[in-house]
Amino acid sequence: MSRVVLCTRHLGLTATTKLSQPAPSLIQQTGSRPPRHVPVRTFRSTSHLPEKSSHSPKANTSWPSTSDTKSLSDIAFAFDIDGVLYRGGQGIPGAREMLRSIRSKNMRYVFLTNGGGAHEDAKVASLSKRLGLSIDEDVIRDRVILSHTPMRGWADEVKKQTVLITGSHPETARKIANEYGFERAVTPADLIHANGDLYPFDNLKDTLHSEFRPLPDGKSASAIKDPYSRSLAGNALKIDQILVWNDPRDWSLDIQVIHDLLVSHNGYLGTLSSRNGNRGLPNNGWQQDGQPELWISNLDLVWKTEYPVNRFGTGAFLEALKGVWSAVTNGAELHYNALGKPSQFTYDYAHTRLLQYYSTMEGGREVGGRKDATPLRRVYMIGDNPESDIRGANEYCPEDGTEWVSILVRTGVWTETETEREPRYKPGAIVDDVVDGIVWALRNEGVDVDRKTLLAGGA
Repeated sequence: MSRVVLCTRHLGLTATTKLSQPAPSLIQQTGSRPPRHVPVRTFRSTSHLPEKSSHSPKANTSWPSTSDTKSLSDIAFAFDIDGVLYRGGQGIPGAREMLRSIRSKNMRYVFLTNGGGAHEDAKVASLSKRLGLSIDEDVIRDRVILSHTPMRGWADEVKKQTVLITGSHPETARKIANEYGFERAVTPADLIHANGDLYPFDNLKDTLHSEFRPLPDGKSASAIKDPYSRSLAGNALKIDQILVWNDPRDWSLDIQVIHDLLVSHNGYLGTLSSRNGNRGLPNNGWQQDGQPELWISNLDLVWKTEYPVNRFGTGAFLEALKGVWSAVTNGAELHYNALGKPSQFTYDYAHTRLLQYYSTMEGGREVGGRKDATPLRRVYMIGDNPESDIRGANEYCPEDGTEWVSILVRTGVWTETETEREPRYKPGAIVDDVVDGIVWALRNEGVDVDRKTLLAGGA
């Protein structure tokens, strides 16, 4: 199990988000320190500027040859995917050539997306296809970090627990979770097949929820008859963690099941905690009786597709859950943990991965845990969502002192409007597209490069 050290500053996403506590994979915390504030560069785009425009960072060296990349060995890139490298099924023009070009220079980079619900290898195949890359090219493989990928590093004692997993395709999510090491994973489909009374509406057992498995170890979803009794049957189902893998499809069923577990006694399905509503307890007694922890894999309210209006993501499901929770509890806070950008956990994971990718990789091999791995001086996060990509990079403070610089592209979620001239979370630079983002970053490093030169290197 890899060890990741938190800088434990609170991102302040909501008053209810428990981001300051360690993830199950983490062994220790360090003292907190305030977030770093990145100065905003005024540079907007390199698309139509000469190589040494006064509006861009000053360049003083030439684009290095393949054999001379020492000057770039201590920088790296983190790319968001949706809205940065493609929109819908269409790749962003120049993204393919740009990636080939920086790969040819042995530069370090990862793909850091809030997307999930699939295996990392499936995302590699999907991204390769949309960008027109051969699956055999060493440009994307082993570099994709999904919203739930950090769960791979969670402690074995956590993975041995019984977890509820839900998402866009729960059975697919379960199979991936099994590969991660979560052997006792249960889906909402399992529950409604095990107890027909759990959900009194059309539960789609022959369509959306047709795939199910028996509950682990002969457990029962209908063993509890009196919700306040503490004489629990030995086969009563107990859930230890709730993992929202990515944006669910059946919000009604999932919200019902998650609610039932969050008001339960110690995570036993069908029970009710006697502490619920007790004003003498923290949070009026809600979620104060050993209920399972709730993990949301990402907080993206919207994301970008080919449709002209942004589409709802996992964050929208969370907002719906919070609304129902507030109505049930008369305004009590919903306690939950967040992964994905802008979560510290996810940036820690990505940072560690970048450190483990030695800058002079041979054939794309990962050199994990090498003591002689080249340290990082600066990482450029290129994203389209100010609320996740930009905020996360601006507020991230790795313990090794590496600077994370955010770059916002105009091809995704954020667009300048009459009412929003600037994003809420200000990036280091705003550029037209991901190619401009790389050009800006390299010029910021003193490398004399323009779009034509960069793309020619990956043609």
